[in-house]
Amino acid sequence: MMSRALLVVPLCLLACEATSRRFAALDAPPPAPVAVGDARPLSELTKVTELSEAEKKKQAKELPECGRGSGRDVHGECVAIGLWDTGTVQRVQIPGGVFVTGNVPDHFNSSPSRELPAVRWSGNPPRHQALRSFWIDLHEVTRGAYAGCVAAGACTPAICPQGQVDPTAELQPEVAEPLPQTCVSHQQAAAYCGHAGGRLPSEAEWEYAARGPDARVYPWGNQIKDEIPQGLYAAGHVRADSSYFGVRGMGSDALEWVADTYDADAALRPFVEGQFRAGDGPLAVARQVFEQAAFCGEDPACKPPAGEPVRHVYKYGNVGQRRAARETRPPRFPGAELEGWDIVAVDPRLGFRCAADLRAEDKPLQVPAAVAPIPIVRSEGALELFGGVVEAVNQEEARRFCAALRVPYGNEALTGFRLPLLAEIQQLTTVFRGPGPFWAEDGAAVQIDDTTPPAPDAPWRELMVGGETSLAARCVRSTQ
Repeated sequence: MMSRALLVVPLCLLACEATSRRFAALDAPPPAPVAVGDARPLSELTKVTELSEAEKKKQAKELPECGRGSGRDVHGECVAIGLWDTGTVQRVQIPGGVFVTGNVPDHFNSSPSRELPAVRWSGNPPRHQALRSFWIDLHEVTRGAYAGCVAAGACTPAICPQGQVDPTAELQPEVAEPLPQTCVSHQQAAAYCGHAGGRLPSEAEWEYAARGPDARVYPWGNQIKDEIPQGLYAAGHVRADSSYFGVRGMGSDALEWVADTYDADAALRPFVEGQFRAGDGPLAVARQVFEQAAFCGEDPACKPPAGEPVRHVYKYGNVGQRRAARETRPPRFPGAELEGWDIVAVDPRLGFRCAADLRAEDKPLQVPAAVAPIPIVRSEGALELFGGVVEAVNQEEARRFCAALRVPYGNEALTGFRLPLLAEIQQLTTVFRGPGPFWAEDGAAVQIDDTTPPAPDAPWRELMVGGETSLAARCVRSTQ
């Protein structure tokens, strides 16, 4: 993930000549934000989608026939995607379509799970998902818009947690109002969207609006751009941070709540039948120990809430990745989640935007572009390798996972998956993606190399571990 310094940038820094090099080191956490000088109030700014006639003509020439910025209606006609002015934000109509959701890391290093079992790549495997047309806000909900909801009695005030500085505390109101509203809980965000005639977007909707059908890593493309630094900016005014559908600020501005309750295995569930994790497996035990410490510290008489904690997904620049936060911070929280995330609950970096279903008068649209292909199963000789990796499982859980795989293939489903043999992992070296360790049917294997990530053809060796150790696993099936 890109580093995200908590930097507040009012409008003047985006539209006026810089007066200093004060914000040059954007990759380093700055001190507590302070007022940064004059800035134009929001009322004096042109809406980000309000183009001059010359700009409209230039855009029309550059836009290919039924390309980005357009969709096909039920008659197959190409029309411009709609804009809906709600009074506080313009909403963009996202055409329905199929897109690639999820992500895959550069390499699979599961060594940390041997000591601290956790799911760290919950977006894997990348997979196709279909969505109907919907609306989403052009930019995040601003502080000014949220203040209007509070004044109407439909929202409660946003208050940063004790010990965390409100990034806009020392800014003049007219400078702070266009900044994204942060320091809100998931419940507060949902309440605002209901008041604004919408709802929080689902994770799939947010991700599709960010990456479109061409499987982008970031909303603007596949490479990090130096001209899109991380921080808090006036909502919608970092023009370079514009998604496939023209939605703003999904990669550079506030982190954003979405509607979904976090499930570490959500990306794998479309491919498995039933439950494969044991109630006393390594992930379950690690979670119990972590929650005990987070709520109770060293008090043996204290009992934390039973079961998995309720967390909701939030999204950010690397759009296929998944993280989550709680409504409130546990009283003895150690400072980071079990998975290592530093955003825990209500936070000065965490904001939101709203979505909405199509209205009766809206015409549903379909995206005119084809979805990027993505193979979920790869053939190598007499074996087929499933593209997903299951994390933090003991050997028996890994076996259950592979046996439960049902991978859609046309009108059928591929079954008969199993753990590979150690000798088969050696045969699959160039595609197995290490360093692991990974479970095998007859033991465990780890890739040995001095580089990170390891070279694709680096050799694997057997790892001597007990069957209850927490490792990752990949599944294969024989084609002969």
